[in-house]
Amino acid sequence: MQTPVKGILSTGPPGQLHYPPLSPKNYFQIMLKSHFKIAWRNLLKNGLFSTLNLLGLSVGVAIFLYLFLYAREELSFDKYNPHAEDIYRVGLTATFGGESNEWASVPNNIGPDMKAEIPEIKAYARLLYHNFGKTGFVSSEQDKFAERKMYWSDPGLFDIFELPLVYGNPKTALDGPNKIMLSQSTAQRYFGDADPVGKILNVDHDYEVTVSAVYQDFPQNSTLDPDLIGSFSTVKWANEGQHWSNASYETYFLLEPNASMKKVESKINQVLDKNVEKENQWFRFWLQPLADVHLYSTNISNSSTTRIGDIQQINILIALALGILLIACINYMNLATAQSQKRRKEVGINKVVGATQSTLVARFYVEAFIMVTAAVLVGFAVLFGLLPLFNSIAEKEITFGSLFSVPVLASIGAAIVVLSLVAGSYPALMLSSFSPLSLFGRGAQNSLSAIWVRKGLVVAQFTASIILMIATFVFYRQLQYVQENDLGYNADQVIAISTQGAENSEQINTLLNTYKGLSFVSSVARAQSYPGAGTSGRTITKDGTGTNGIAIQTNRATPEIIETLGIKLLAGAPVSEKSSEEDTTVQLVINKTAVDFLEMTPEEAIGKTAYNTFGYNRATIVGVMEDFHFDTFHKPIGAYAFHNSASEGRSNLLVRMNGGKLSENVATLESSFKKSIPDSAFDFKFLDDVVAKLYATEQRTARLVLFFSITAILIACLGLFGLAAFTAEQRTKEIGVRKVLGASVASITALLSKDFLKLVLVALVIAAPVSWYYLDGWLQSYAYHIDMPWWIFGVAGLLSVVVAFLTVSYQSIKAAVVNPVKSLRSE
Repeated sequence: MQTPVKGILSTGPPGQLHYPPLSPKNYFQIMLKSHFKIAWRNLLKNGLFSTLNLLGLSVGVAIFLYLFLYAREELSFDKYNPHAEDIYRVGLTATFGGESNEWASVPNNIGPDMKAEIPEIKAYARLLYHNFGKTGFVSSEQDKFAERKMYWSDPGLFDIFELPLVYGNPKTALDGPNKIMLSQSTAQRYFGDADPVGKILNVDHDYEVTVSAVYQDFPQNSTLDPDLIGSFSTVKWANEGQHWSNASYETYFLLEPNASMKKVESKINQVLDKNVEKENQWFRFWLQPLADVHLYSTNISNSSTTRIGDIQQINILIALALGILLIACINYMNLATAQSQKRRKEVGINKVVGATQSTLVARFYVEAFIMVTAAVLVGFAVLFGLLPLFNSIAEKEITFGSLFSVPVLASIGAAIVVLSLVAGSYPALMLSSFSPLSLFGRGAQNSLSAIWVRKGLVVAQFTASIILMIATFVFYRQLQYVQENDLGYNADQVIAISTQGAENSEQINTLLNTYKGLSFVSSVARAQSYPGAGTSGRTITKDGTGTNGIAIQTNRATPEIIETLGIKLLAGAPVSEKSSEEDTTVQLVINKTAVDFLEMTPEEAIGKTAYNTFGYNRATIVGVMEDFHFDTFHKPIGAYAFHNSASEGRSNLLVRMNGGKLSENVATLESSFKKSIPDSAFDFKFLDDVVAKLYATEQRTARLVLFFSITAILIACLGLFGLAAFTAEQRTKEIGVRKVLGASVASITALLSKDFLKLVLVALVIAAPVSWYYLDGWLQSYAYHIDMPWWIFGVAGLLSVVVAFLTVSYQSIKAAVVNPVKSLRSE
């Protein structure tokens, strides 16, 4: 009797072996384990292609994850607030002379009046940027500080926003005048780790306030980012006079749950109609959901927040992230199919011994799963290591901790599955379809559809790459245009120094005279503001009726302002200093846009009245200047005027420097400042930095697109490299025959390269109109922009052809120099 073999159950007649039946679960485990072993061996056996695959996928995954985190943070702004869905910012559409502009600031009575009249409004909070955005000078007993993020607000701020306190009581923190709250980081700067509640601070020598609370710093995804918040009732001129005329206050509402935004908007405008005559209504109100404030406010003026995003930029980055991931997947497909000649016999043998196509499909998917999982892990590690570099390029503060958040880890898991299915689909279906006849040299030719699929993948890769190249060129050309175009004034070597912290006018005059005596100072002017910063908004009309006016930005300044800013005077003279306080007339120097509205020539405007700008007819035009860009290139130049009315302060000294070393000049200016105004911090800005900040979002996006576009092109080249290797394998015999017949290396290289270059040209034909359509739309967001240059498409096409040729030529030359005997023997 035959002894049963260990592990095999014998239940039949002697000499017959019977295998125990396998459960579906055990069968699946055995098959999966077998697939993993075979896939792992194949990956190790093809080291070069596996390395290229891993590299391409890893870099693509790292970039995708970072852009995913970037977009996720931008899209998450303000949503951390418990009542975010019910919070709205009030804005208005101001219409002058038939032109409309949207403002984020509204009159100061909108909060209390609408709360009293409209039951759907649960709470309101007005936010007044300190001195309309000017630096606040805060003094404690020990130190002096310059604060650029200081606000005044109502107690309702606690009812609307998430504002956890470290010290203090939310019910009393803003409930009366002369109270101020500090952010946790600000309190640390002022008082260290001690509880500062009850400490006294002095603001601009105007307000003596008591620290009433310390709040946790607002998170990075908060539109509001104040360092200090004082009680609104402290600023008497803003709190006591309730009016409809001065729209300078950012206001937020908390609505009742499920309240209709449109109905509340309608009720707000009904209250307006009830209180203001129609002929005097130059604005209408609207509500903006809190979740939209960050990304959908690029066309809204008079916003106090420093954190303004742009949904258009985010859409570009999302498209970039998906494009790079798609390129990486196509790269995997091309590299996987490039090994098809070697895998053909493997598939044929497996089919001869009984493997079904579904089994082979599963095996190739497992291979893709292993590669994708490894790529995701390596990509995660790459992102972890390069996060500081990425943050510096994007000017973001994405933390290492965010990489391990539940949404990110869940996204990584989902990405592994999706990428395995997407990247592994074509190789799995294509390689598993090989016929067993491949073992006998038959059935070796690929179907026409498979050839076209591979060509389509190359075209898709290079289409995306060329679009990214064109986008990069256009972004930088527009930024170059903005930076090099004539602003209408000269911002170079001009520094704005705030004198808001001076105790009296004598200190300012002493400093002014000191600066005028410095050898490197060519001109000094006192001004309310400067280009790129906020001014006072008024109206100018053609006559005294007040019904046919336009908005005009006004800036109180001394006569030297024209020379200091280098503005061209077209007619007349600069404003003069008032000889006495009793003088109630106002002199204006207006720009060309304002003169054009008045339908006069610059010479005709001199001596004319600027109706309704300062009262009915108190303002006289004494000069006309050339237009200059006092706002961004996104907006057309509006009416602007310098004036000498005492209605506003002149809290800035504008100093034009000429000669000397910049750092030494600034040190001298600071030293003189501290001697003249000892109880204030030295706060300054270079005007060219102010201009650059206006386009910080565009510059950041351009840097991201440039950096990641280069990476995407390199990934695409890896795929092209693989496909070139595949083609060289397919045409081995042809190459051998051609060499025997006398073909040169150059001719064979050209033969193998031209097909790929045709594909790149097809990609250019597709990419050109697509990129033109979207980028032309982006350029239209600027009032002043470049025309889409035709040569950009030629340069992008030429670069892509050169890159493709260099990539393909290596494989082509490698195949061309092989001994033809070996080439023919390989068949």
